[in-house]
Amino acid sequence: MDLFVRLQGMKVLLVEDDQWIRDSLRRFFANENCALMAVETGEDALEIIKDNACDIIITDYRLPGMDGLEFLKRAQDINAQVKKILLTAYMTEAVISEAFRLGVHEFIEKPFSTEDLEEALGRVLEKKEIKINKGK
Repeated sequence: MDLFVRLQGMKVLLVEDDQWIRDSLRRFFANENCALMAVETGEDALEIIKDNACDIIITDYRLPGMDGLEFLKRAQDINAQVKKILLTAYMTEAVISEAFRLGVHEFIEKPFSTEDLEEALGRVLEKKEIKINKGK
């Protein structure tokens, strides 16, 4: 099944301080008939997820205010089932280790292409479907 058909009806949240990336990905998702909520900071994202159950969070590591890992830690407390993708230009061992500890499902190294994002989303959805099928 097509990735974006599977994403329709899902709530995807992007946390990215680069306005160009936010706007580009919002348009990319809209062209595929999928909604993407996009915000600049982890604080803004926490406000959204308190009132909206998100299925997938895509967050940058470097954000103004709290960083992406601190945001994911707080998001995990609100919704432990959310799938997490980390965008970063800072793929250090410490970042990767902490991200795995927080249950990050996929990493996308910056700079990235829409194909990189599609592949990561596809893998996240496959993992979700495997868990659903195993539960039956």
